[in-house]
Amino acid sequence: MDVTATQYADFYRFLKTLDCYLDDNGKMLGEVRRFTENPQREIAAFVTKKTCDQICVPTGFIRILYMIKGSTVVRTDNSAATLNAGGLIVTNTAANLSYSGDVDSEVLAFYFKPSYFTESLLGQFFEEPLLYRFFIEALSEEFSGIGRYLIYDFTEETDVHFYALLLLKQIVKMAYFNNKVTKSAFVLLIVEISQAAPERLVAKDDFVSNGQLTEEILAYIDARLEQVTLAEVAQKFHFHPNYLSNLLKEKTGQSFTEVVLFRKIERCKSYLAQTELTVQTIVERLGYKDKAFFYKRFKQIEGVTPSQYRKNERKKMNV
Repeated sequence: MDVTATQYADFYRFLKTLDCYLDDNGKMLGEVRRFTENPQREIAAFVTKKTCDQICVPTGFIRILYMIKGSTVVRTDNSAATLNAGGLIVTNTAANLSYSGDVDSEVLAFYFKPSYFTESLLGQFFEEPLLYRFFIEALSEEFSGIGRYLIYDFTEETDVHFYALLLLKQIVKMAYFNNKVTKSAFVLLIVEISQAAPERLVAKDDFVSNGQLTEEILAYIDARLEQVTLAEVAQKFHFHPNYLSNLLKEKTGQSFTEVVLFRKIERCKSYLAQTELTVQTIVERLGYKDKAFFYKRFKQIEGVTPSQYRKNERKKMNV
């Protein structure tokens, strides 16, 4: 056995010594009640095993369930899903959540009080857009009372399995009290989940936050305006392209193509008024190979050609 395998074996042996294993719903609810009543505790972790009970995961906390082994039916609000070893679900504070599995199942449940998610903690995974947005919205009063969840399918062999158990170990080792190492373990788990292949996300709630999500999409389009595509933005925000285009139409009154065109025209106007770049260079910089097409759309919208627009702006400056 090599050094790495030995370390893993020692790690799993240590986990088996922890006092976080529960075998019925009553014990789970009792532990969660004690967690709730202790103002010094912001994070908790428990493992249910050797039970076929229906286990309730109380609301009021952000929760992550990870299936260590076996097969488990997870119910959230009005839906149910069967998760096998490596399955993971993240929920906000409002989602109703329960599960039941076979007697060989082991299910790891993490509970987080909202106060756990400080700005500094969230900032450590700002570049993981889906989960960053999920936690931000889970903490917002704007979405209180609306059940939200993400369901993933990982295999036992992935690093998600290791990092989930690492976080469990750290939480219990620290007697459930928070510290920097615990938060580091949490961030590692979140980043590992986020960077998995997109197909690992197998289900999510059908609620779409209106204002914030739309603003994020528009900001991303602006940042990638010259070469942005519908397929790229859809992949970035984990939507089907048709759904994303319909969402923009509903929230802005414009399709994706129209959003991009109008933003390119506004950027073109800035170039025309503030630079000496030729119209040809500006059109190419905006990502258009067909100059005639852009000229036509510019005139339709602005009432003048790009060259005439520049002349008019110069006259205004000289008045």
